[in-house]
Amino acid sequence: MPITFFRLLALASLLFLGSCRSTPPALQLPADLTFLDLPSNQPYDTSSLHGKLLLLNLWAAWSPASAKELPELTSLYKKFAPRGLVFLGVTLDEAPAAGLLVFAERYGIRYPLVRPGPKTLDLLEPLETIPYTILLSPQGKILARFRGPLKPAELRAAIEKNL
Repeated sequence: MPITFFRLLALASLLFLGSCRSTPPALQLPADLTFLDLPSNQPYDTSSLHGKLLLLNLWAAWSPASAKELPELTSLYKKFAPRGLVFLGVTLDEAPAAGLLVFAERYGIRYPLVRPGPKTLDLLEPLETIPYTILLSPQGKILARFRGPLKPAELRAAIEKNL
């Protein structure tokens, strides 16, 4: 009987001590996941992305498939941005910013547009096609990858599941 009592006491103390520990801090986006703001060509402040569900859409103006999915992306932005989803349009196009901004305006893009930082694409590999859309958790974990033109229902379902 004393052995059982002591085992129970030891278990209770482990549970108690475990519940008193602070929870580990949430993981953040990798430090090398950096961007340059398209209009200013200055570093984009990613601190505003920490702790938020993030949708990265990698696109190029020269890609017909990128242009084809933009109406759906702008619709999703209007629907989910107020609920906390952060969108970033990551251009892989090396064209001058002014032309890319005209392109974005023509398609009604209202979310931030950026260029990838030096190591960003390495972190998002494998980048097999354009467009390429990635949904990242608030902790920076890749939740879903969408290669090629979006399947709107699949993307919407992934966002709703994680938002």
